[in-house]
Amino acid sequence: MEFRRIEYFLVLAEKLNYAKAANELCISSQALTKQIQLLEEELGTKLFERTTRSVTLTEDGALCKERFSELKDHYDATLAEVENAIRSKSHVIRVGFFAALPKNELVNPLIHMLSTEFEDIDFEIKANNMDGLRDQLKGGETDLVLTNAHDFEDWLGCEIVVFKTVPAQIVVSSKHPWVKAGKKKITKKDMAEADILLLEKHGPYEFNSFYAKVKAKSRMILPDFDSMMIELEKGKRYGVFPMVFNDAKNADYVCYDLPDDWRFNYRTMCACRTQKASPELKKIFQFIKKHKNDFSF
Repeated sequence: MEFRRIEYFLVLAEKLNYAKAANELCISSQALTKQIQLLEEELGTKLFERTTRSVTLTEDGALCKERFSELKDHYDATLAEVENAIRSKSHVIRVGFFAALPKNELVNPLIHMLSTEFEDIDFEIKANNMDGLRDQLKGGETDLVLTNAHDFEDWLGCEIVVFKTVPAQIVVSSKHPWVKAGKKKITKKDMAEADILLLEKHGPYEFNSFYAKVKAKSRMILPDFDSMMIELEKGKRYGVFPMVFNDAKNADYVCYDLPDDWRFNYRTMCACRTQKASPELKKIFQFIKKHKNDFSF
């Protein structure tokens, strides 16, 4: 049983409203419904009675709320105790960042600013893919992350500072057949008949995301963003991402809007699990929040 389903259940058991619970969890109502259904299948019982006007706990649901709350309290307390004990031995803050982020406009200035402000702290920097960063942060392997994140992603338990929000776009090389044909707008049919580039995921794509819904002639999975850009240059395939990456200002690509009901945004952001953070990490995160408008990219 995935612990996040227990967390989802507890939020819904408190709110008794799928839309409000999904909003707090930063996921869609459909995603929350699916996760609750999976939890009910695992437990072999119904946890909620749902009508068009109300959501109520069943008898088994009330029991799960009581016992799962105890379990989460114990889990949070134990994890915080272990992490604080480890971090108290050193003043190292582990920073993960999406390797494709603008280096000169965001990553380097931010790290320099933090190193200057917090001279007694050693910032350990490591690059990764987007989903890898989220999983590492939520798993306690990283203290702070800088990334581009889809707006449908689950960042439950994390506090976020958003530097910039931009739409995802269909991106192609000027050599792509769509450009040569003079297309001004791309339809779902166009996408279904073309080849898409996707970044490798450490886990499955969220089932309610664009990546699960989009149909394409073929999918090429690549290990990192640099590989995607090299493949994009060949002019045979398209990618879907925001124009927020290193050297984006000098990139020679043609961008199209996604079809209306497939549109979503990316957030260039910093995330931290402040509820379980050390005092030093909380100070660092508050410092980033205060200076978020100092970065222009």
